[in-house]
Amino acid sequence: MRFSGPYGRFFVRKSRGGPLLFLAGGTGVSSPRSMILDLLTEGWNAPITLVHGVRAERDLYDRDLFENLARDHANFRYVPALSSEPEDSAWAGARGFVHEVAQQVFDGRFEGQSAYLCGPPPMIEASIGALMRGRLFEKHIFTERFLTASDGAEKKSPVFRGI
Repeated sequence: MRFSGPYGRFFVRKSRGGPLLFLAGGTGVSSPRSMILDLLTEGWNAPITLVHGVRAERDLYDRDLFENLARDHANFRYVPALSSEPEDSAWAGARGFVHEVAQQVFDGRFEGQSAYLCGPPPMIEASIGALMRGRLFEKHIFTERFLTASDGAEKKSPVFRGI
């Protein structure tokens, strides 16, 4: 019997080492989830941060899992970010879009990180801009975009034409 693995480009570049930043929008958290679980199982000891953006608290996927991982692994930080949660709700966590919350968490400075972005194209574009303004550049930013047939017709960012 022969098996063949996925041939994608979205995987953790472990040989670089150092801190890892995962920015995920909505169900885009599924790929980072797998990567983070793999890293923690293998004993990765550098800092890992996941900023997971959704509209409202009810939309947070695997919240309990990520909160437990953060409790059990001192090097893992989970930051859920809500962009449309009603102001009068009991939510006391971060509010805003993924890239905005990441800028707050890292005080706008991303040097030394390897960033993995997974989500819809507008989230990816905004996050790339924020990361680059924070001194993180193309060779340390990896993306997995949600694309539809109409997305192929859109003009891509001049920074990432090949993606």
